[in-house]
Order: sequence, then C-alpha cells, then structure tokens
Amino acid sequence: MDYNSSLPIRSESDGTDERVHVKIVDKDNPDTQQATVDTDSNVKVGAYGDDPGGVDRALRTSEQGHASVDGEYDATNNTDPSNSGLIAHQRNAALDDTHQTERITSVTDSGGTVKALDIALHDEDGEPYSASNPMPVTFEQSEGAEVHDFDEGVDIASDATSNHDYVVADGDTFLLRKIHAAASGKMKIELQIGDGAVSEVFSPKMVNFNSTANPECNFELPVPIVVVGTANGTTVRLIRTNLDNQSQSLYSQIQGVTN
Repeated sequence: MDYNSSLPIRSESDGTDERVHVKIVDKDNPDTQQATVDTDSNVKVGAYGDDPGGVDRALRTSEQGHASVDGEYDATNNTDPSNSGLIAHQRNAALDDTHQTERITSVTDSGGTVKALDIALHDEDGEPYSASNPMPVTFEQSEGAEVHDFDEGVDIASDATSNHDYVVADGDTFLLRKIHAAASGKMKIELQIGDGAVSEVFSPKMVNFNSTANPECNFELPVPIVVVGTANGTTVRLIRTNLDNQSQSLYSQIQGVTN
C-alpha cells in the first residue's frame, strides 16, 4: 500500500533483484496502447508533427532511417516542400563526407527572375577546354525542318525572266543557307527578299552569272540570311533571266532550315 515516504519502492515478486518495471502507456487505454521494446532493446516511439494545415502527421523515414524529404510541390499533399542547398563532392575516389565540401554558385539574369547555376566545361580529367585542349564536336542533323525547294522555269524566252518564290509562313523563321541554279545556256540569277507586307517590297541581296565553262550558279552562305515569316508570308525570290540567244529552261533550288 502506497504512503508518503522518502524510502525507495521495491518489487517482492521479481526475484532477488527486486526491480520495479515501468510501462509507458496511454492514460485512457493502458491495456492496448503501450510502448514496446524490440529485440535490439529499442523503444518504438513514433515522431509526430503538425502539417501546414495543423493536422497531426507521422514523420516518415527512409529504409536507412533518414528523415524523408519531398522537394516537389503538390497543391494537396505537399504545399510546403522541403528545400536544401547543393553541396558538391570533390572529384575523388574516396566517396565520404570529408570530400563533400564544394558549394555550388549561381547567378541571376538581368531581369532578376531566372536563377541559373554556374557551369564550367572541363574534360574528364578536370582540365578546361582551350586551343591546346579543344572540345571534341560531332555534327548531327539540323534542328528544324530542312527545306530543298526546287523549281523549273520551262522554255523561258531570250532576255525574259522567271521567278522562283519560296514563301516563309507566319510564325516560321527560315535560315537561307544555299541557292543552286543551272541552265544549258547563259543565265543570270538575282536573290531578293520581300518585306512581308500585303504588297511586298523586295530588297536585292546578291547576283550571280553562269558561263559556258561553269553552267551552274551557286550562292554559299556561311552566315545564313534570316527570313521571318509574317501574317502575309515573307517571300524569298530568285529572279532567273535567260541571257542566251534562244529559249531555254532555267532550274533553281532554295535550301535552308525552317524553325
């Protein structure tokens, strides 16, 4: 029977040790809600906290016991996502915490809205690319739709002209890279670009002539001419003039990439 005393309590039914066993239980349901000790002598205690809405939630762990974090926003399940800074591991064969020391830097764009991580391109040995250590590059197919627009002016009279038009549609940007033209006799090719208005005004860009020795006309454009389509369409025009003394067919092709 309990009574006020400064003497320790003891158990008479616990053998010679006379130990007192204490249970951690729920005050309302002590028989069914009790803390347990596992075979490793660990007390199983759940950790809980309030979510942003004040609802009591159990804290989760990973399979290795780390506290689980979720950095992806979800309007229902994760309105306050976890955030953490990036720390890089030094390039080293020993993957351990002592080499996890490199802080990643970033910069904000001129508009003050976009945050971009700083990057530095180096080779697999960590050496910067330079004139003496160039970056290897391979060429792949061009982005966008490749254009090879062919046209034939049939039996063009001597000193007459025939137009080869390629229209850049609204919303498209055409990169004009090459023009090829040919005829069995002499000819003149003039490249003009329209302004995209309802009644287009054309600006001449270049002229080429063939000869008996070189019956083909080629415009090679290392720096492409950029033609932006308008609501009315913007026209790339080749004016083909027959300079021979008799009728002949004139052939041409406009080449480039549309984005």
